[in-house]
Amino acid sequence: MKLKWMTIAGPAVVLAILFYMSRPAKSYLFEGSGSGTTFTSTAWSTSSLPIQWAINPTRSAAIVGNATVTNVMLNSFATWENAPNTALSVASPSTSTINNDQVPNGVNLVCFVCTGSSLDFSNTDGTLALTVTSSTSNGQITQADIFFNPSPGISGQPGCFVTDGVPAGSNPCPATTPATVPQDLQTVATHEIGHFFGLDHSVITRAVMYPFAPTELTTLSYDDVAAISFLNPKLTPDVATGTISGTVTNGASGVFGAHVFANSNSSADPYAALPNTFSLVRKSPIGTLTFPNGTYQISGLPPDSYVVIAEPLDGPVTNSNVDWASAWGQTSVQSNFTTRWH
Repeated sequence: MKLKWMTIAGPAVVLAILFYMSRPAKSYLFEGSGSGTTFTSTAWSTSSLPIQWAINPTRSAAIVGNATVTNVMLNSFATWENAPNTALSVASPSTSTINNDQVPNGVNLVCFVCTGSSLDFSNTDGTLALTVTSSTSNGQITQADIFFNPSPGISGQPGCFVTDGVPAGSNPCPATTPATVPQDLQTVATHEIGHFFGLDHSVITRAVMYPFAPTELTTLSYDDVAAISFLNPKLTPDVATGTISGTVTNGASGVFGAHVFANSNSSADPYAALPNTFSLVRKSPIGTLTFPNGTYQISGLPPDSYVVIAEPLDGPVTNSNVDWASAWGQTSVQSNFTTRWH
């Protein structure tokens, strides 16, 4: 999946409905395939932990800053490893000289200068990075590779990655004409590592897995935590979570691919009492897309009161930004309905 340049939109509308969760279950969007009402998500097996990976540390001319790319990747991996309710571990990286997309089987590569037939990078379309995963028929990930665009840009403007943050009101990119666009490398890396672990794009604007990148965002949202903790759950969760389920219909027919999300209408923060690594989680809605028959299940919800909203996938995130339709063998999700609150 690709991550592209775009400023993140504002928070979702909050209305009032009360719901208390009691049990854990399935969360937001994963990479995988569906049949009927059964979805097989892709994930690393517990026997694969800690996950081995290699990095080609060569920096492209589009990368600036004092921090090394290896440290940026380590910090980005740690963000997911430290997610509440999640049992996940990654090994220290080895160093690789691989600089193309023809990676030998078993090498989970992070590369900033790679080229190849699968890397259709452009310096104008806003693509920042690309993650490619391979998996078995039962959904076990066997290899994942992260490729950064060596010459990122958008709308005719060249861009750059910054390894030590983008200070407000500044542009640390090399001076060029037209002006360059800075992007925090850790923000992009954290998003791509979500794909590395088996997550698809999220429709929640405040999620790390939203398909359009803000300038800087390095902490997970509730939506991200719900997803990663489903794929890699702790035996004893840090915070008990639960599920909201239902059906979205248009007339008598179920709606396929409706975006349904639960949004808290209180100031409660169940993760705040946990250690500091957990309290950095940002409160956000938690969502999913409906199955072909219109049913849905929103999971990983901490105890709170929520409003449930169903909306069409008609922008800014559209069918082209997620793999939900193709995962079910269909060409597109349905968007011929209006938003509803419950």
